[in-house]
Amino acid sequence: MNGKQHIPRVVVFFGADGVGKSTQAQLLIRYLRSQKCRPLRVWIRGRHSIAFVLSNFFVRLGYYRTVTVPSGVVYRIFDPHLLPKLSHVWGFIEFVSLLPWIILKVYLPKTLGYTVVAERYVVDTVVYLSYWLGYDFLQSFLARILLNFIPEGSVLIHLDAETQLLVGRLKRIRYDIATQDYIVFQRRVYRMLNKMLKATTIDTSKCNEREVFQRIVKVLYSHAS
Repeated sequence: MNGKQHIPRVVVFFGADGVGKSTQAQLLIRYLRSQKCRPLRVWIRGRHSIAFVLSNFFVRLGYYRTVTVPSGVVYRIFDPHLLPKLSHVWGFIEFVSLLPWIILKVYLPKTLGYTVVAERYVVDTVVYLSYWLGYDFLQSFLARILLNFIPEGSVLIHLDAETQLLVGRLKRIRYDIATQDYIVFQRRVYRMLNKMLKATTIDTSKCNEREVFQRIVKVLYSHAS
């Protein structure tokens, strides 16, 4: 790129668990440092601050769903549907819990001249909450507000891969919630949001890590020009 001033200030990755977001975010951070930028890696999805404390509290009270992930590890995850009165406001609780993170980890660093690399961000929050609260959340006012927190001029990159490949990758790591049905749900909803957001899609099942990264750099070049 011709000078760090042309590099977009915010790069947002999104996609199902196991597609390679962490790897590509790490590669991008290294690349940006080589370009004399000040990159900042960010991970924002759900169950932060207040929502995190409350979800752990309700798990202890027995309001949880037991899930087994591809690696065979069993997790207890708070399910808002087990508390019908709370489930109606859980989306708002998540939003309030998330807002300080968005301001402090994305908007403030962007203003201070950092290049924010979001391994996960509000697109992932919308998918995450849609899984727990139902498909209707996708059409909700709150979902639209969350997506509006994607800063103007951001580069959005949707990473995707075949479901069975993702399950195989996740068998090698511990990862809460990432059951096969959740992966299928994620892929379907991410593709829906991708059409709306007009992001660049890269299929990581058809390229190796270096090839995927080279395509990401080309996307950054195209946005910088």
